[in-house]
Amino acid sequence: MVNLGFFFGEAWTGFKRSGIMSLVSIGTITVSLIVFGVFLLVVLNIGSVVSHAGARLEVMAYAAGDLSEARLNELEVSLNRLDGVEEVEFISKEDAWEDFTKHFGGRLKLDFSVGDNPLPYTFVIKVRNVDVVSGVAKGASRLKGIEDVRYAGKLVEKIRTLAAAVRVGGLVLVSLLSFATLLIVVNTIRLTVLARETDIYIMRLVGATDSFIKGPFIIEGIIIGIIGSALSVSVLFSSYELVASRIAEALPFIPIVFEGSSLFVIYGMVAVVGSFLGMLGGYISVSKSLKE
Repeated sequence: MVNLGFFFGEAWTGFKRSGIMSLVSIGTITVSLIVFGVFLLVVLNIGSVVSHAGARLEVMAYAAGDLSEARLNELEVSLNRLDGVEEVEFISKEDAWEDFTKHFGGRLKLDFSVGDNPLPYTFVIKVRNVDVVSGVAKGASRLKGIEDVRYAGKLVEKIRTLAAAVRVGGLVLVSLLSFATLLIVVNTIRLTVLARETDIYIMRLVGATDSFIKGPFIIEGIIIGIIGSALSVSVLFSSYELVASRIAEALPFIPIVFEGSSLFVIYGMVAVVGSFLGMLGGYISVSKSLKE
């Protein structure tokens, strides 16, 4: 505990001595962590959109209009047995025609233009998740008596492609920013190390271990990281609430994430990454100086 008190005292002295460079390091860490946090929040919400779309995604299978009731029952059983199918709803030709005429009969004059009911029997297939949609559609199309299969899988696939692109692009950007931040923290703390070269030399002469000498500089890096993390989390928290509320009002059909646990996990990750970058920067800086 005595050593820890000494470490914190020396770390705070070094932090103040670095002055402008310490502020630059804090600013750089803050900006990097804000970008990192925005990246995580965007990925979280795109994942929510994909899951929401997948949960509401339905495969429509159309059966021939001349099939017997027994064959239609067999098809319903076969569709329920497909991997990934959660529920199958059967819509008869009569019900489909009644619904169609209810919505469009007044505008299209169906009594004059259409004779017999031309609509097919329809099976509405609800799937377990978006990953099985394509397989369910292919399985349904292979069944004898199913004439056509339709689903909005292309839209979901585009959303998933966008999510993958955001993940890759975000990881590259965050990696570059993290590397730049680490370099700045290393150089900032290195200035403190250079300013205290004489003190470090004397401490080594009297038998101080490398671990004891490294302590204050590592803690200085952690202090820089914690301050940067606190600032970035504050900006992310206030900005996300404002922006997410505006988007939810303007586009209520988009499932924006407001769940506290998911958001707090992201804010916690941002805080941990910031502290780790600061600690790593301090360790690298003083280790390099001690080797020299």
